[in-house]
This record gives sequence, structure tokens and C-alpha cells, in this order.
Amino acid sequence: MTSTNDLNTPRPPFTGYALDEDNPVLEALLAHRSVRAYKDVPIPERALGPILDAAQRAPTSSNLHSYSIVVVDDRKIRERARDLCGNQAFVAQCGVLLVFCSDISRHIHICAERGYPYRGDQINTVLVAHGDCNLACQNAAVAAQSLGYGTCMLGNVRNDPQGMSDLLGLPKYVYASVGLAIGVPAEDMGTKPRLPRSLMVSRNRYEPGPVKQALAAYDDEMRLSGCYDGRREPLNDVPPDHADPVPDEGYGWSEHSARRMGGDNQTQRRGLGEFMEGKGFSLL
Repeated sequence: MTSTNDLNTPRPPFTGYALDEDNPVLEALLAHRSVRAYKDVPIPERALGPILDAAQRAPTSSNLHSYSIVVVDDRKIRERARDLCGNQAFVAQCGVLLVFCSDISRHIHICAERGYPYRGDQINTVLVAHGDCNLACQNAAVAAQSLGYGTCMLGNVRNDPQGMSDLLGLPKYVYASVGLAIGVPAEDMGTKPRLPRSLMVSRNRYEPGPVKQALAAYDDEMRLSGCYDGRREPLNDVPPDHADPVPDEGYGWSEHSARRMGGDNQTQRRGLGEFMEGKGFSLL
């Protein structure tokens, strides 16, 4: 893996590209797609090092480094992680799985070592640590994609938080926040359409935008993209043999997402708050 000396080598500010010239940074960001099928090819250390460098160069709130990364390159451990992550095959197939863990253990240590009280037992610390994880994960994903690898982020590392904690040997004050599968793609599903900017972006004050019209247009776009072909969410609170009343032409992002947010899968992580409290992360 990369050395600390390489990671901390001073670098001048990136000068940027002119607005009218090719910008590979923007191209890498705009070409993002999630990859859920990988070839059986490991990630070499000389590629993993720069990916981890990029992760560690991500912004970290107050320079507190409230996270740690577990590199899972053991196939057997990834197979057990797959079982904990909704049995998604690509978790085991990928070249390496990075698990970004919210980690306040170092904060506890330095406060105790120097005789200061630890007053980070508040929900802000949860947000800070989880935010640090997501920023580092995004940096790692962009770095991996710049090297030609596919990636997929995994919130499912929180499906069975105790099981994942036991699998990775995470002590108190550390829990798995988000995972990142990296590998040589065995598919290309293309980029997914995104919600229109008129609905997502406000200026100076929050404005909800033209919700009804924009969502209807987005539903059509997502439906035409084929994203939901064979991937319908099940109906909730109906018998198993109940016929789905929504025709293909009516099944878009709104229907799919409403089923997800109102489905039984939303009960899956109901115990996460209690688990985090037991790990020493206060939600108050």
C-alpha cells in the first residue's frame, strides 16, 4: 500500500482547466455509473495505493480524521460480507472491497491520554464521522474510475451492523458506514438519468421547483432508459399472488422509489440507532 511519505508530499494547488478545453476530471465525474458485475481480477497494490491516497486526501471535518478504512481483499471474507449485504453477488466478485468506518476511537484515546473530558458524545459527531466516510469513499471511487476500474457504493454494509462489525473485528467506537466495491467491469449498464436541475437546485433560498411536472418527465425518462426492466420493487401489504396494478407505462422513478420507501426493506435497519449507541456514538 501507499506510504505516508507519498501521501503527505506537498503539492501546489491544481491550476484547473480552461472552460473551453477538454477536462478529464469533469469527464470522469460525469461518466459515473455503478458497476454490479466484475471479472475475477484482483486489484494490484500499485493501483490500490493511489486509490487509498485519494481517499485520505478527501476533506475531513476539523482535520479530525473521524474514519478508518478496512481493505477486504480476502475472497472468503468478501463472500461472508456478501451474505451480510443482501446477498449481492458483486460484493464477493469485485477485486477489492473497501469498508469506510465511522471511527472515534482515536478521539477517545487522545482525550483520555491528556486528561480531557470527551464531549463529542452528541449527534453532530455521528454526522461528522459518517460525512468523513462518504467524502473519502467518493474520492476513492473517482480515483478508481480514473484508473479504468468500475465501482459501486454499498449502504448495505449497515444491513446487519453487528454481523459486519464482528466480521471486520471492529471495536467499540467504530462501525461500518459505507462500502465501495472496486474491480474490472464485466458489464456496462450506462449512466442513469438524474432528476432535472430545476427540481434539485435552488438559488439563495430553498425552492421545491415544479415538482409534479418535473417528476412526470423524469418518470418517463427513467422508464425509457430501461433501468427498471425486470427490477420492479414488490408491492407492500398485499398477498403474494396479488396482481400488480401498475402497467409498464406507469412504472417510473416515482412508483419505484415510493415502493422502496414504503416497503418492508425500510424496517431492515430499525435497530441501527441502538447498535450505534452501544458502539459509543450518541444520537442525542
